[in-house]
Amino acid sequence: MKQERDSVARYAEALGLNISHRTILVEGTSDVELFQLASNAHGRNTGVDLIGTDLAFVAAGERDQGGAQGVVRELLALRGMARTCLLPNGRPRYRFIGLFDNDNAGRQGVKSARIVDNSILEFKDVFRLWPNMPLPGNLDIGTIKRAFESENSIFGGMDWELEDLLPESFMKAFISENFSAVTRTKSIGCKVHRDLTRDGKAKLHRFVRQHAVLEDFAQIIGVLKAFRYYLILP
Repeated sequence: MKQERDSVARYAEALGLNISHRTILVEGTSDVELFQLASNAHGRNTGVDLIGTDLAFVAAGERDQGGAQGVVRELLALRGMARTCLLPNGRPRYRFIGLFDNDNAGRQGVKSARIVDNSILEFKDVFRLWPNMPLPGNLDIGTIKRAFESENSIFGGMDWELEDLLPESFMKAFISENFSAVTRTKSIGCKVHRDLTRDGKAKLHRFVRQHAVLEDFAQIIGVLKAFRYYLILP
Protein backbone atom coordinates (compact mmCIF):
# COMPACT_ATOMS: atom_id res chain seq x y z
CA MET A 1 0.00 0.00 0.00
CA LYS A 2 3.01 2.32 0.03
CA GLN A 3 2.16 3.78 -3.34
CA GLU A 4 -1.08 5.24 -2.00
CA ARG A 5 0.65 7.64 0.38
CA ASP A 6 -2.64 8.79 1.87
CA SER A 7 -3.03 9.35 5.62
CA VAL A 8 -4.08 5.77 6.29
CA ALA A 9 -1.16 4.31 4.35
CA ARG A 10 1.33 6.64 6.05
CA TYR A 11 0.01 5.78 9.52
CA ALA A 12 0.09 2.05 8.82
CA GLU A 13 3.59 2.25 7.34
CA ALA A 14 4.86 4.16 10.36
CA LEU A 15 3.60 1.38 12.64
CA GLY A 16 4.75 -1.42 10.35
CA LEU A 17 1.19 -2.58 9.65
CA ASN A 18 0.77 -4.34 6.30
CA ILE A 19 -2.79 -3.27 5.55
CA SER A 20 -4.93 -3.84 2.48
CA HIS A 21 -8.16 -2.30 1.21
CA ARG A 22 -9.92 -4.81 3.49
CA THR A 23 -8.13 -5.33 6.79
CA ILE A 24 -9.03 -7.41 9.83
CA LEU A 25 -7.38 -6.34 13.07
CA VAL A 26 -6.67 -9.23 15.42
CA GLU A 27 -5.28 -9.38 18.93
CA GLY A 28 -1.81 -10.77 18.30
CA THR A 29 0.83 -11.95 15.86
CA SER A 30 0.04 -15.61 16.58
CA ASP A 31 -3.47 -15.09 15.16
CA VAL A 32 -2.00 -13.55 12.00
CA GLU A 33 0.35 -16.50 11.64
CA LEU A 34 -2.40 -19.11 12.01
CA PHE A 35 -4.56 -17.41 9.39
CA GLN A 36 -1.58 -17.17 7.02
CA LEU A 37 -0.60 -20.81 7.53
CA ALA A 38 -4.18 -21.88 6.84
CA SER A 39 -4.34 -19.73 3.71
CA ASN A 40 -1.00 -21.11 2.51
CA ALA A 41 -2.14 -24.71 3.02
CA HIS A 42 -5.37 -24.01 1.15
CA GLY A 43 -3.48 -22.31 -1.67
CA ARG A 44 -1.03 -25.17 -2.10
CA ASN A 45 -3.88 -27.65 -2.45
CA THR A 46 -6.39 -25.62 -4.47
CA GLY A 47 -4.46 -22.79 -6.11
CA VAL A 48 -6.80 -20.31 -4.39
CA ASP A 49 -5.23 -17.76 -2.04
CA LEU A 50 -7.82 -16.82 0.60
CA ILE A 51 -5.86 -13.79 1.78
CA GLY A 52 -4.15 -12.62 -1.41
CA THR A 53 -3.78 -8.91 -2.12
CA ASP A 54 -7.35 -7.88 -1.30
CA LEU A 55 -7.39 -8.89 2.37
CA ALA A 56 -4.98 -8.50 5.28
CA PHE A 57 -4.89 -9.78 8.84
CA VAL A 58 -2.97 -7.37 11.03
CA ALA A 59 -1.99 -7.70 14.68
CA ALA A 60 -2.93 -4.65 16.72
CA GLY A 61 0.44 -4.90 18.43
CA GLU A 62 2.81 -7.18 20.24
CA ARG A 63 2.57 -8.08 23.94
CA ASP A 64 1.09 -5.14 25.90
CA GLN A 65 0.40 -3.19 22.69
CA GLY A 66 -1.85 -5.91 21.34
CA GLY A 67 -4.79 -7.72 22.85
CA ALA A 68 -8.39 -6.60 22.82
CA GLN A 69 -7.59 -3.02 23.81
CA GLY A 70 -4.99 -2.83 21.06
CA VAL A 71 -7.64 -3.85 18.53
CA VAL A 72 -9.95 -1.13 19.85
CA ARG A 73 -7.18 1.48 19.71
CA GLU A 74 -6.11 0.77 16.13
CA LEU A 75 -9.64 0.19 14.87
CA LEU A 76 -10.73 3.61 16.07
CA ALA A 77 -7.63 5.31 14.67
CA LEU A 78 -7.77 3.64 11.25
CA ARG A 79 -11.52 4.00 10.84
CA GLY A 80 -11.29 7.70 11.69
CA MET A 81 -8.61 8.37 9.09
CA ALA A 82 -10.26 6.13 6.49
CA ARG A 83 -13.31 8.41 6.39
CA THR A 84 -11.29 10.93 4.34
CA CYS A 85 -9.76 8.36 1.95
CA LEU A 86 -12.20 7.83 -0.90
CA LEU A 87 -12.05 6.27 -4.33
CA PRO A 88 -12.89 8.41 -7.39
CA ASN A 89 -16.46 7.08 -7.27
CA GLY A 90 -16.81 8.35 -3.71
CA ARG A 91 -16.76 4.95 -2.05
CA PRO A 92 -14.37 4.29 0.87
CA ARG A 93 -10.91 3.14 -0.16
CA TYR A 94 -10.48 1.11 3.01
CA ARG A 95 -12.56 -0.98 5.35
CA PHE A 96 -11.30 -2.05 8.75
CA ILE A 97 -12.97 -4.49 11.11
CA GLY A 98 -11.93 -5.87 14.48
CA LEU A 99 -11.87 -9.56 15.39
CA PHE A 100 -11.75 -10.38 19.09
CA ASP A 101 -11.27 -13.57 21.02
CA ASN A 102 -14.58 -14.58 22.57
CA ASP A 103 -13.39 -14.22 26.16
CA ASN A 104 -13.99 -11.61 28.84
CA ALA A 105 -11.38 -9.22 27.36
CA GLY A 106 -12.84 -9.63 23.87
CA ARG A 107 -16.40 -9.08 25.02
CA GLN A 108 -15.31 -5.94 26.86
CA GLY A 109 -13.38 -4.84 23.75
CA VAL A 110 -16.53 -4.96 21.63
CA LYS A 111 -18.37 -2.90 24.24
CA SER A 112 -15.51 -0.39 24.55
CA ALA A 113 -15.33 0.20 20.81
CA ARG A 114 -19.07 0.87 20.64
CA ILE A 115 -18.99 3.19 23.66
CA VAL A 116 -16.31 5.36 22.05
CA ASP A 117 -17.91 5.26 18.57
CA ASN A 118 -21.55 4.20 18.45
CA SER A 119 -21.40 3.91 14.66
CA ILE A 120 -19.37 0.73 15.19
CA LEU A 121 -21.73 -2.24 14.96
CA GLU A 122 -21.19 -5.81 16.05
CA PHE A 123 -21.57 -8.29 13.18
CA LYS A 124 -20.45 -5.57 10.77
CA ASP A 125 -17.47 -3.64 12.15
CA VAL A 126 -16.50 -5.85 15.09
CA PHE A 127 -16.81 -9.60 15.51
CA ARG A 128 -16.12 -12.09 18.23
CA LEU A 129 -14.79 -15.49 17.25
CA TRP A 130 -17.43 -18.19 17.77
CA PRO A 131 -17.29 -21.98 17.34
CA ASN A 132 -19.57 -21.53 14.32
CA MET A 133 -19.08 -18.58 11.95
CA PRO A 134 -22.22 -18.69 9.79
CA LEU A 135 -22.77 -17.73 6.16
CA PRO A 136 -26.31 -16.30 6.20
CA GLY A 137 -28.28 -15.60 3.06
CA ASN A 138 -27.55 -11.87 3.12
CA LEU A 139 -25.42 -9.28 4.91
CA ASP A 140 -28.20 -7.53 6.79
CA ILE A 141 -26.85 -7.08 10.32
CA GLY A 142 -30.02 -8.47 11.88
CA THR A 143 -29.80 -11.56 9.69
CA ILE A 144 -26.13 -12.11 10.57
CA LYS A 145 -26.81 -11.59 14.28
CA ARG A 146 -29.65 -14.10 14.28
CA ALA A 147 -27.51 -16.62 12.39
CA PHE A 148 -24.68 -16.28 14.93
CA GLU A 149 -27.08 -16.64 17.85
CA SER A 150 -28.87 -19.61 16.31
CA GLU A 151 -25.76 -21.57 15.34
CA ASN A 152 -24.00 -20.88 18.65
CA SER A 153 -26.95 -21.03 21.01
CA ILE A 154 -25.45 -23.79 23.19
CA PHE A 155 -22.08 -22.05 23.49
CA GLY A 156 -23.16 -18.92 25.36
CA GLY A 157 -20.54 -17.91 27.93
CA MET A 158 -17.95 -20.33 26.52
CA ASP A 159 -14.57 -18.75 25.84
CA TRP A 160 -13.30 -19.34 22.32
CA GLU A 161 -9.98 -18.54 20.62
CA LEU A 162 -8.47 -19.27 17.22
CA GLU A 163 -6.42 -22.18 18.56
CA ASP A 164 -9.66 -23.89 19.59
CA LEU A 165 -10.38 -24.41 15.88
CA LEU A 166 -7.56 -26.93 15.56
CA PRO A 167 -9.00 -30.47 15.50
CA GLU A 168 -9.21 -32.47 18.70
CA SER A 169 -6.92 -35.20 17.32
CA PHE A 170 -4.25 -32.61 16.61
CA MET A 171 -4.57 -31.02 20.06
CA LYS A 172 -4.36 -34.43 21.78
CA ALA A 173 -1.16 -35.17 19.85
CA PHE A 174 0.26 -31.84 21.00
CA ILE A 175 -0.79 -32.33 24.63
CA SER A 176 0.71 -35.82 24.70
CA GLU A 177 4.10 -34.14 24.26
CA ASN A 178 3.34 -31.02 26.34
CA PHE A 179 1.36 -32.05 29.42
CA SER A 180 1.84 -28.73 31.24
CA ALA A 181 0.72 -26.51 28.33
CA VAL A 182 -2.97 -26.58 29.32
CA THR A 183 -4.24 -25.05 32.56
CA ARG A 184 -7.99 -25.52 32.09
CA THR A 185 -10.34 -27.32 29.70
CA LYS A 186 -14.04 -26.74 29.06
CA SER A 187 -16.19 -28.64 26.60
CA ILE A 188 -19.75 -28.18 25.39
CA GLY A 189 -21.06 -30.67 22.89
CA CYS A 190 -18.25 -31.47 20.48
CA LYS A 191 -16.43 -28.16 21.06
CA VAL A 192 -13.48 -27.86 23.44
CA HIS A 193 -11.80 -24.71 24.73
CA ARG A 194 -8.41 -24.92 26.40
CA ASP A 195 -6.60 -22.23 28.36
CA LEU A 196 -2.92 -22.41 27.55
CA THR A 197 0.06 -21.09 29.45
CA ARG A 198 2.05 -18.44 27.58
CA ASP A 199 4.84 -20.95 27.02
CA GLY A 200 2.28 -23.59 26.06
CA LYS A 201 0.76 -21.32 23.43
CA ALA A 202 4.20 -20.66 21.92
CA LYS A 203 4.88 -24.41 21.85
CA LEU A 204 1.50 -25.07 20.20
CA HIS A 205 2.25 -22.62 17.41
CA ARG A 206 5.63 -24.22 16.89
CA PHE A 207 3.88 -27.63 16.76
CA VAL A 208 1.46 -26.25 14.15
CA ARG A 209 4.30 -24.99 11.98
CA GLN A 210 6.03 -28.36 12.16
CA HIS A 211 3.13 -30.77 11.81
CA ALA A 212 -0.17 -29.24 10.63
CA VAL A 213 -1.55 -30.26 7.23
CA LEU A 214 -4.51 -29.00 5.23
CA GLU A 215 -7.09 -31.02 7.18
CA ASP A 216 -5.87 -29.53 10.46
CA PHE A 217 -6.63 -26.04 9.17
CA ALA A 218 -10.13 -26.87 7.93
CA GLN A 219 -12.03 -24.85 10.54
CA ILE A 220 -9.66 -21.88 10.31
CA ILE A 221 -10.12 -21.96 6.54
CA GLY A 222 -13.86 -21.84 7.22
CA VAL A 223 -13.35 -18.64 9.22
CA LEU A 224 -11.30 -17.16 6.38
CA LYS A 225 -14.10 -17.90 3.93
CA ALA A 226 -16.66 -16.43 6.32
CA PHE A 227 -14.80 -13.15 6.57
CA ARG A 228 -14.38 -12.92 2.82
CA TYR A 229 -18.17 -13.25 2.67
CA TYR A 230 -18.77 -10.60 5.36
CA LEU A 231 -16.39 -8.24 3.53
CA ILE A 232 -18.01 -8.89 0.13
CA LEU A 233 -14.87 -10.39 -1.34
CA PRO A 234 -14.90 -13.23 -3.91
